[in-house]
Amino acid sequence: MRKMVLAAALAVATLAGAGGVALVSSEVQAQVGTGLAGDWQGGYISSDGSDVNTFDVKLSQAGRSISGTIHEVNAFGDASRALFLTSTFAGTVDGRAVRFTKTYDGSGGASHSVSYSGTLEPNNRRIRGTYDASGATGTFEMVRN
Repeated sequence: MRKMVLAAALAVATLAGAGGVALVSSEVQAQVGTGLAGDWQGGYISSDGSDVNTFDVKLSQAGRSISGTIHEVNAFGDASRALFLTSTFAGTVDGRAVRFTKTYDGSGGASHSVSYSGTLEPNNRRIRGTYDASGATGTFEMVRN
């Protein structure tokens, strides 16, 4: 499954910037983005392709607010301190727009924050978008388990 997510992350990098958000009625828009709580899997790739990784997400939702935890293989921190990195996130869902900030908990020496901005697909099962870690940018994708 992780290989499929990694392949999807690479496809996202190719498609970055493609697609748009259609206007929908206020009744439909009120329903979009509800019920996102649960387990998700994702992947990201840096703009230059040098940083590729997968992650697991536990997502909670209360109205338009989302939060949760993310676990990923330690691909850039101090691997002698932790094989996996853990972070928490908080953000919002507004129509199909999903925005959140992930903050690493210090495991593996990583304690910085990363901003994510994505678009929820109409079936509420996939989010695709971009991330920014203090100027280090790339694309990401999350798929509901």
